[in-house]
Amino acid sequence: MVRVCDAIMGTGKSSAAITYLNEHPSDKFIYITPYLDEATRIKKGCPQLHFVEPSNKLKQYEFKKSLHTAALIREGRNITTTHQAFKGYTQETLDCIKEQGYTLIVDENVDVLEMFEFHPDDLQLAVDAGYIADNNGVYSIANEGYKGKALQELFGLLKSRELIRMTDKDENSLFYWALPPELLTSFKDVFILTYLFNGQSLHHFMEIYNIPYEYIGIERTEDGGYRFGDYPGYTPEYVYRLKEMLHILERDRINDVGDDYHALSMNWFKRGGENVEQLKRNVSNCFNNIWRDIPADKRLWGSYNGEFSKIRGKGYTKAFLTFNAKATNAYKDRECLVYIANLFMNVNEKKFYQMHGLEVDEDAYALSIMVQWIWRSAIRDGKEVYLYIPSRRMRTLLINWIETTSKGGNRVEQ
Repeated sequence: MVRVCDAIMGTGKSSAAITYLNEHPSDKFIYITPYLDEATRIKKGCPQLHFVEPSNKLKQYEFKKSLHTAALIREGRNITTTHQAFKGYTQETLDCIKEQGYTLIVDENVDVLEMFEFHPDDLQLAVDAGYIADNNGVYSIANEGYKGKALQELFGLLKSRELIRMTDKDENSLFYWALPPELLTSFKDVFILTYLFNGQSLHHFMEIYNIPYEYIGIERTEDGGYRFGDYPGYTPEYVYRLKEMLHILERDRINDVGDDYHALSMNWFKRGGENVEQLKRNVSNCFNNIWRDIPADKRLWGSYNGEFSKIRGKGYTKAFLTFNAKATNAYKDRECLVYIANLFMNVNEKKFYQMHGLEVDEDAYALSIMVQWIWRSAIRDGKEVYLYIPSRRMRTLLINWIETTSKGGNRVEQ
């Protein structure tokens, strides 16, 4: 059974998971999280379960995290690891997980598709040699007898997932790894801890493969802790005060640069020009004039990693956090935020879902990423924060979300 705990940040999802873990000491668990610091929290919160982080520094496992993971699973040990390591589980490892009867806890959304840099000619050689099967642009292993080194990485990954070929607008071939459904279906039980689930790739993934799920919520315990309960369950008090806590800069001149629907998207930055220069001036104005009395260690700004050098400037360069950061508490003292992105789903990821008959909600996708980023700041501790969001589209999404959520939270329709 897959249970989705879709609850706003601050409801105690991780704490409820720790409660569940400690109440089921005889079960076997794999807990995956975006960052290792959260994995450490799980180990400290459940000392009797003796969670282990797989390592790539052990000689007996050839310095490979995957081999260490497989050995731990064969022993039935409890494991905490990152999303990236989890996505590399082979079919052999998944078979062992099924035999052992593991429960999976997924902290935050897992990306379904990952781009793979590969030349089509190399792939065609493997197809022509009979090692790889091509089913209308979906590639899988046909013969495991390959012993060479040139395509070793390709064959290693094909043991755990399919490779999908797509084309861009110029008819260039692009390759993506797609997660196998067995990454969820091999587990006895699955808990997904997230927020705004309907806009996320893991939701679309489960819809594609008809993996059933139910929503659960959070309840407060008598001792002030948290546990899983019926949806919608507990709603933090601060949610009703979001309008008073999130102060969005609405000055016309500083927001004009983002009026166009696609302004501040990745393609907008690629075009460059005067608009990007104006945006940099606006960000500098925001930090060094409008918020000049705010100390540097209380500032935070986010954008695409590739655009960092175009926007950085005096008084805020070191306060950068990539636009899609989540599940970290390292910035919870930041009070003045600038979010420089206008998010649209990757065209080929969208095409992948459409190939399977799904239409995605790009506004829900954009909102889920932006809200997670904002909640890395002081808002997670119930403090007021000030926001400059130059994209009119993203700013409107946030304003509408605040209006709805502050009335009691967004109930997810089942």
